[in-house]
Amino acid sequence: MALSGGDRRTAFGVRRIFERLTNAQGATVGAVVHDLGATNILTFAVMPADGKLVEVSSRIECKNANPFTWTHALTRIDDRLHDLQRTTDMPSPCVPVWAEYGIAHYLADKPEHAPIECTMIDEITGEQHEAVFAWTEPTTITWTLDGVLRRRYTIADEQIASSEQGALTAVRVPGEDALLSGIDQGIRYRVTDFMRDANER
Repeated sequence: MALSGGDRRTAFGVRRIFERLTNAQGATVGAVVHDLGATNILTFAVMPADGKLVEVSSRIECKNANPFTWTHALTRIDDRLHDLQRTTDMPSPCVPVWAEYGIAHYLADKPEHAPIECTMIDEITGEQHEAVFAWTEPTTITWTLDGVLRRRYTIADEQIASSEQGALTAVRVPGEDALLSGIDQGIRYRVTDFMRDANER
């Protein structure tokens, strides 16, 4: 279905979240769209890497909106597609690396929840890393990978308001129109192309 203007809807049971990526100077340098559904976690990102814009699309198939029930993950980086299948010899619990937002989102309204420890599997290399998601302050969740801080999430009103990874900060915005307002044309084109495909599915 084609959607436009401020009257955006998504399929029943899907939560769509939009984020602007900003650099240390506060300039918008990328965009992220998350679709959290009952049977998959979808993340689309346009971000700077090595002096150019890189497009990443990750689709993790799972059950009951639970990333730990994943069966396979499809990850596309620009024109390279990677298909990671879950196998019986993988440790339990384990998730693909791109499931991180889904786990942090789950914790966001559960400040008393114990830390979540798991193995994260790199969708590209197959390498395994030990991960921990934990509340470290009343408004902060951290994600560490092999003991090193990977991302810090700021929580407001039981939602992820922003997150920091390296020099980039992802800031939640109210919707697609807010995401695209004043954004660089190169980023806008990629996001609108993705949204058109997503809305037609």
